[in-house]
Amino acid sequence: KRQTIIRDLVFKITIENLTDRSKDVRILDSVPVSKTDKIEVKNIKIDPRPAEKNYQDKEGVMLWEINLAPKDNREIKIQYTLTYPKDTSISGLNL
Repeated sequence: KRQTIIRDLVFKITIENLTDRSKDVRILDSVPVSKTDKIEVKNIKIDPRPAEKNYQDKEGVMLWEINLAPKDNREIKIQYTLTYPKDTSISGLNL
């Protein structure tokens, strides 16, 4: 039996401007950061790239600054691979 769990996770954030004027939007989100060598977060892919990584010196926190035209929408895609032992509990993620 496999003793390691490997999960490929993808999250999408959709931002939509429903107004008739351009809007500047700031988005903060994060990727998990392992605090133990039992858990690995790898193959991190972020599209589009954030304006700032480790925002305000907080590891894993990213900032996007986006200008949305009227009635426009954008998508931010974050994906990564999470590897951990089968008997390990992961907190902070809905797995």
